[in-house]
Amino acid sequence: MIRIQSEHLEKLAQNHYKAISNYMGEKKIEKWDEQIKKDFSDNYSFKKLLLAQPHELRIMKALFHGETDDYKLFKTYYSYLNSYKDVKFYLFGAEASNSEAKRIDYNAYKLVKDLNISTCPYCNRNTVYNLNKSDGRTSEIDHFYPKRNHPYFAISFYNLIPSCKVCNKLKMEDEININPYEESFDEEFKFIVENANFYHSVDGFKLELKSDDYEVQKQIDTFKLDDLYQNHKDIVLELIQKQAIYNESYLDELLTQYEGTLFKNKEDLQGLISGGYVSDDEIGKRPLSKLVKDISAELGLR
Repeated sequence: MIRIQSEHLEKLAQNHYKAISNYMGEKKIEKWDEQIKKDFSDNYSFKKLLLAQPHELRIMKALFHGETDDYKLFKTYYSYLNSYKDVKFYLFGAEASNSEAKRIDYNAYKLVKDLNISTCPYCNRNTVYNLNKSDGRTSEIDHFYPKRNHPYFAISFYNLIPSCKVCNKLKMEDEININPYEESFDEEFKFIVENANFYHSVDGFKLELKSDDYEVQKQIDTFKLDDLYQNHKDIVLELIQKQAIYNESYLDELLTQYEGTLFKNKEDLQGLISGGYVSDDEIGKRPLSKLVKDISAELGLR
């Protein structure tokens, strides 16, 4: 639903590979290189497997002709990654030599922190904040291609999606085709007026998120998004009421009085009124911003 965006994404993927390879060592990696060439093609290696971007994961999934049991150890490696008490993987500081004192722990806690996302990319309803290191994370790590069926992707960077506990549980072993590292889907929330009560009651309108695109609708169904968002009709009702209150003349009055002090411009004021981020590159910062963005556009609040 929401794309995972970071200008440092490629660097984070490289760090992911370095941390795991530091633990494994050259000899183990060479053995995995041989296994991966045999099971995929001569063009692939352990490094390419861990760094494969979403479109490459699709290609490798189609190419695989080996035995999944041969990759059981990758699920063990993932358990190391997911642990915050007994950390196995590590990086070296930029200024450091290979000394124990300069090691930087690398695990799912650091992965989520470095990605710097605040909400679940699947639903945009729940937060995926890190807590302190001893308490762990509010997020879980979903395997875009489930590790039970595709254990060879169990530690591939672009297969690891920080998600909320609800979405991770709903998805389970389902396979979907819209990887948050690659894209979002543009279907919009819509409200449909049913009766004159829509100005002061959630019973006066419907809220819908549906798509004519099969893959998009499959993802909506997998995460029960249309159903779950019915719990947030109160947000839509507030936006409807704000649309009635903040008419053009009132907006102009506020701009005349406060532009340059409380807010920078009209767009800034509209964001303040709606209570959410409205640009595509910011909606992952706050829960429900996708809903707020879509309904605000429909109401003319932005």
